[in-house]
This record gives sequence, structure tokens and C-alpha cells, in this order.
Amino acid sequence: MRRTSGRGTGRLLLFLLCGIIIGTILGHILSIYLDHPIFNKTLMLGTNEDYVTINLTVFSIILGFTLYVNFGTVIGVIIGLILYFRS
Repeated sequence: MRRTSGRGTGRLLLFLLCGIIIGTILGHILSIYLDHPIFNKTLMLGTNEDYVTINLTVFSIILGFTLYVNFGTVIGVIIGLILYFRS
């Protein structure tokens, strides 16, 4: 069945992903030019060096996930949500 609203989950994920990427880049640029602690602080979520390694003799698979969140990332997510709900 088709939804009656024009908004889908894929569209939400697209807006959030774009907001995260653009916000992180802008946050990094602002941390270079502005010397304020809010722009220089980055929170790391995930594994640092504790990757899961699966060695299957023929090939090995290394899995890991790290998410770096700064002020720009949070602002990008908020802007992405606003744009999603306005569209």
C-alpha cells in the first residue's frame, strides 16, 4: 500500500545524511578560523582501535565504526530535519 503523505523514510535519511556531512565540514572549517571551545570540541562515538577482524585464510574482513560529532554536525542535523518537515 502506498502512503498518503509524500514523505518517506529514504527521503528523511537523505536529508539527515546531507545535513551530517555538510555540518561536519562546516564545523571543521569554523574550528580552524574561530578559536572558541564550542567549535574545537569533538565527541567520538564508536570503536577507536578495537576493530573486529574475521580472518578466513583466503581473505580477512575488518569491521569498525566511528562517528565524530561536533557542533556543526548537530546544527546540520537540525537543519536537515527542518528542511525535511518543510518539504
